[in-house]
Amino acid sequence: LTLIVEQAERCKNIVGGLLNFARKSQVNLLETNMVEFCEHSLDSVIKPASVQIKFESDVENPMAMIDRDQLMQVLTNLERNAVEAMPTGGTLTVSIEDAEEELKITIADTGIGIAPENMEKIFTPFFTTKAIGKGTGMGLPLVYGIVKMHKGQIKVKSVSDPALGPTGTRFKITLPRQPQN
Repeated sequence: LTLIVEQAERCKNIVGGLLNFARKSQVNLLETNMVEFCEHSLDSVIKPASVQIKFESDVENPMAMIDRDQLMQVLTNLERNAVEAMPTGGTLTVSIEDAEEELKITIADTGIGIAPENMEKIFTPFFTTKAIGKGTGMGLPLVYGIVKMHKGQIKVKSVSDPALGPTGTRFKITLPRQPQN
C-alpha cells in the first residue's frame, strides 16, 4: 500500500510538472543578482558527506533578467543529478562567468559521466538511465525547455570512460542578460 501511495504521488508530481511546463511557456522576468542566485541554489542540495561543493565566480556585473522560479528549477535539477552521479563521492562545482551581454553558468561534477550512446537522448522526454521509480525522464527536457524560454543555450560535455581522462559531466548554460522576444 505504501508503494502504491508513493507511486501515485510520483505520478501526480510528473503530471504537475508537465502541466506547469505547458502553462508557463512565458517567462516572468525579474532583475536578479546571478551570483547570489547561484549560491542560493546550492543551499537546498542534499548530499552525502563524500560530495564536496565548490562555487566560483569572477563576475563583475552579476545582474540579469530571469524567471527566478523556473531558473531555480534548472539549477537544482542539474545539481541534484550531479550529486546522484557521484555515489562514491566527488566534487560538484557551480561557476558563473561574464560574457558581455550574457552570463555563463557551469554545473560540473566528477561523477560517473554520461555514456556516449546516451548523450543525444538526454533531452528527450521520458528518457532515463535511472532505476525504475527513481527518475521520470522529465528533468533534463524541462531544463532544456526553460533555458530555451530564456533565449539561452545549454551544452553538455561528459566523459564516462576513465581511459579517456577524468570522468564527469559539465553542463554550460549561456543566458542573455536581457532576453529578447
